[in-house]
Amino acid sequence: MRYREAGVDIERASALKDALVRAVAATHGPAVRPLPGGFAGVMEWPGGGRLLAATMDGVGTKLHLALAAGRVADAAADLVYHGANDLLVHGARPLAFLDYIAQSRLDPAVVLAIVEGLSRACFEVGAALLGGETAEMPDTYLPGVVDVAGCMLGCVKGDSVLEGGAVRAGDVVLGLGSSGLHTNGYSLARRVVAESGQPLDRPLPGGGGESLGDALLQPHRWYGRAIQPLLETEEVHAMAHVTGGGLGGNLRRVLPEGLRARLRASAWPRPALFGWLIRAGEIPEADAREAFNLGIGWVVVCPSETAEIVGTKLRAAGETVWEIGSVIAGERGVEWDT
Repeated sequence: MRYREAGVDIERASALKDALVRAVAATHGPAVRPLPGGFAGVMEWPGGGRLLAATMDGVGTKLHLALAAGRVADAAADLVYHGANDLLVHGARPLAFLDYIAQSRLDPAVVLAIVEGLSRACFEVGAALLGGETAEMPDTYLPGVVDVAGCMLGCVKGDSVLEGGAVRAGDVVLGLGSSGLHTNGYSLARRVVAESGQPLDRPLPGGGGESLGDALLQPHRWYGRAIQPLLETEEVHAMAHVTGGGLGGNLRRVLPEGLRARLRASAWPRPALFGWLIRAGEIPEADAREAFNLGIGWVVVCPSETAEIVGTKLRAAGETVWEIGSVIAGERGVEWDT
């Protein structure tokens, strides 16, 4: 099974994003800090000294599973964690969040649960839930379906923006464990589940007793508790949030021209959920690497001489960390060693 057969064509989406760059760039004045491939947009805060950072995303098709399981609040919280992580990549701290919630006919219980989930997560990441939009559009959305999206705003000191320009050959790539799919790859995962006939309430094969449904609905990790203190004490050259496009696609975004990352697929144990999805769906390895995070939700690129202490501090903060690769000279991109 291929990702595009489940309705998601990453190559087509990437081509569309490339085509949109000119229209987006036309709105940028001198206050905007160029971040090619950035996870968030960054611009000068009025008055100087600090930069405004902003990012926009949606929960996606994870909502279908969450609605069926009565866990829509948790899926909404994932959106906040996702947005806060995207700011964190560039060293920015979350300040405020705006949401968009839409249905064909608003279900008060569902909307309330979503807002409660957003509120809980905003409190956790230190952002104010300023408000947003609630829309009822019967001609746009299918009955029983809900769409949730949001914009996370933050700020970062002008001299503290992480943009990948400091990455050098010889740097070490550290990978931090994910808690599951996070918020990506669900169109493919849901199709695999549907065609496998595996009930969501049955134990995940090889999952140590956890049900398939629980494994699929594990929350999207917020890495700020470990990363923010690290940025104040240790040298970090770049970071990547592993979302749509997988580990390789997102790490490439923070690599300068003339450098590439060499990753070791054997450097970390692949969680049972990913192994089952790949086997049950007969997913080619290349597609799996593009659709799923495969157990790595965050990447830190740091100098080789500080990699050990960076890893130690991250583990002390509660993260699971592996040295998964290194940076080498070559065409900008990511290559894999088996």
